Amino acid sequence: MEQQKNEAFSLAAEHDTLGPLHGWLSVWAREVEVERRYDLSTRRRSALDVLHHTSDKADPAFRAAMDELRAVEDVRSRRHVQLPRSAPA
Repeated sequence: MEQQKNEAFSLAAEHDTLGPLHGWLSVWAREVEVERRYDLSTRRRSALDVLHHTSDKADPAFRAAMDELRAVEDVRSRRHVQLPRSAPA
């Protein structure tokens, strides 16, 4: 997350635009949404644990874990509040 933030700041400075910062803030806000909700963070950690302990993508547990990660992502995306855009100068 820190590396993504640094890249966003570098791109913003290099191209003289706030777009990369808006993108990073959007990602950061969604991550905060998952971490502040025990149910979502627990579901994500459990799914990631399964992924790290399966050796084959054909394993049914792998597919179930990927489906669970997608479900967590869907919940966090629906609950994500859009950041206000800055007014043009």
